[in-house]
Amino acid sequence: MLPPNAIACTTRVSAFAPGGVEPESEVDTQLSAWSASSTKRAFDVALVLLFSPALVPLLFLIAAAVRLSSPGPVIFRQSRIGRFGKPFMILKFRTMFHSDSDPIAVVAPAAPGQITNLGRFLRWLKLDELPQCINVLRGDMSLVGPRPKIAEQQIGTFHCRPGITGSATLAFAREESLLRQIPPQSLPHFYRENVLPVKQQLDSEYMARATLLSDLRLLLLTVARRWETSILESHTAPVIAAAWASSAPAQTSLPPSP
Repeated sequence: MLPPNAIACTTRVSAFAPGGVEPESEVDTQLSAWSASSTKRAFDVALVLLFSPALVPLLFLIAAAVRLSSPGPVIFRQSRIGRFGKPFMILKFRTMFHSDSDPIAVVAPAAPGQITNLGRFLRWLKLDELPQCINVLRGDMSLVGPRPKIAEQQIGTFHCRPGITGSATLAFAREESLLRQIPPQSLPHFYRENVLPVKQQLDSEYMARATLLSDLRLLLLTVARRWETSILESHTAPVIAAAWASSAPAQTSLPPSP
């Protein structure tokens, strides 16, 4: 049930919407008073500035380690969809070996050989996301909100800033491990029909009831790496089994031997 102070707004569903949603259709979504408030924005900026004496040295330390560990840029930049559907450039520490070719926007877990040793460590602790504090100060992102997606994976238009962490972020913190369990030929369909709708639902439900205290709780869970993977397992375990069953080669009956 939505809180009485929730603010109704309209979401336009993109052409990539899964689950039978018509492209360019509009559905109602909700934002709690906190999610839609300027106080939340002030809270984000104040918290980043408060921790900047510890954050800035850590950023420089990781940047130096990335630079020394493998050739290539320190920061990975990629266009993501933000508030009201406006694209912005998200910042991350580079965790993969550098390639001159443009990254292809596909659903696929990174192969172990593509990730640097340092990158594997940064990903495990989610430290590669720290440069997004700059995105928060710029006004592109919030500390807590739906994770920003590439255009090819965007379902709807959130009327709030995307977040560094959020409800779906905690549930899908080990998403790459999940994707490795899916047959490669079934992966795009599986992600479109099973992962994206669950993420959308989790984020929509959270943003409709979010408060200052709930945001603080999610931030603490993220820092403590307390992932809520039970949600992921309950939603996807039966679908993974079905995906493997459907991808198995059909057995052809042999004629009886003479």
